[in-house]
Amino acid sequence: MNLPNRLTIFRLCLAPLFVWFFFKPPGGWHLAPALVLLLSGLTDVLDGFIARKYHLVTQLGQFLDPLADKVTILAVIACLSVPHPPIRLLLAFYLVKELTLGSVGLALLKSWRNSPPAKWYGKMATVTLYLLFFLLLIWPGFPEGWIYPMMAIPAVFMILSLIFYLKEITKRNNRL
Repeated sequence: MNLPNRLTIFRLCLAPLFVWFFFKPPGGWHLAPALVLLLSGLTDVLDGFIARKYHLVTQLGQFLDPLADKVTILAVIACLSVPHPPIRLLLAFYLVKELTLGSVGLALLKSWRNSPPAKWYGKMATVTLYLLFFLLLIWPGFPEGWIYPMMAIPAVFMILSLIFYLKEITKRNNRL
């Protein structure tokens, strides 16, 4: 198993650690989950960089990397929806988006190997979600009234990614 795949597996292991630190921060230290999220994000960037630069892209990595993204985002968004009720709307939309793409992709493409690679709009949805998450984690008293406008940016990118990935999946299905 190559280094990028090990980093991705490490990132998968960080998701339950995030949940643990979110609900039981060590010594009451509220920044612990933010640091876990930061480490996860840096690991995501690093594994992709190493895989592309050193030609270590594998089918396993192409499957595990988006899975690690989804597991991490789901863990963080679910945790943040507990103290921040407006985030539940973003959680619901995220679940609808992922379940729609997953079910349509499986039905049409019949294999994850045929799924489209990450595109800029998907990456922007992830980056803007991470920024919102990080802000909510480092600022425990974040005003609830500001959350709705802050959610708009990742929500727009999630809508774009849903639309464009559905088009890409349909286009790939027509070629198969």
